[in-house]
Amino acid sequence: MATRSRKRNRLQDDSYLALIHRFALKPIKNDAEHDQAVSIIAELVGRDLDGGSSDYLDTLILLANKYEDEHRLPAGGFKSPREALRAIMSANRLSQAEMGKIIGSESALSMFLKGHRGLSKAQIKALVSRFRVDASLFL
Repeated sequence: MATRSRKRNRLQDDSYLALIHRFALKPIKNDAEHDQAVSIIAELVGRDLDGGSSDYLDTLILLANKYEDEHRLPAGGFKSPREALRAIMSANRLSQAEMGKIIGSESALSMFLKGHRGLSKAQIKALVSRFRVDASLFL
C-alpha cells in the first residue's frame, strides 16, 4: 500500500514539474506571458487532473487573474475599441465582410481595424443594437 502511495505522489510531482517546465509559476509581467498562461489554463480546465496538475492550474489561474486585475482596463476587459470589436467578431464567428454589412461599410471597418479611423455614431449604434453591448466599448 505504501508503495502505491509513493508511486502516486511521484507521478503527481512529475506532472507538476512538467507543467512548471512549460510555464513557471511566477508573477506574470507582460501580455505575452499572460497569453501563454491563458492558453495553458484553457488546455487544463475540464480535464481530469492529478493533484500536482490541479495545484498548478489553481495557482496559474490566480497569477493570470492578478495580472488582469492590474493591467487590463475594466470596460469589458479590452484595451482598445479595436480589440473589443475583434473579440465580438471572433465570438460570433463573423468575417470582416459580414461585420462590414452590420455597420454599413466594409471599407470603414477595415480602416477602423487598421487604426486609421474611428467608428461613427451610427456604426456604434448598429453594433450596440445588434450585439447588445455598451457603447463605451467603442469610444
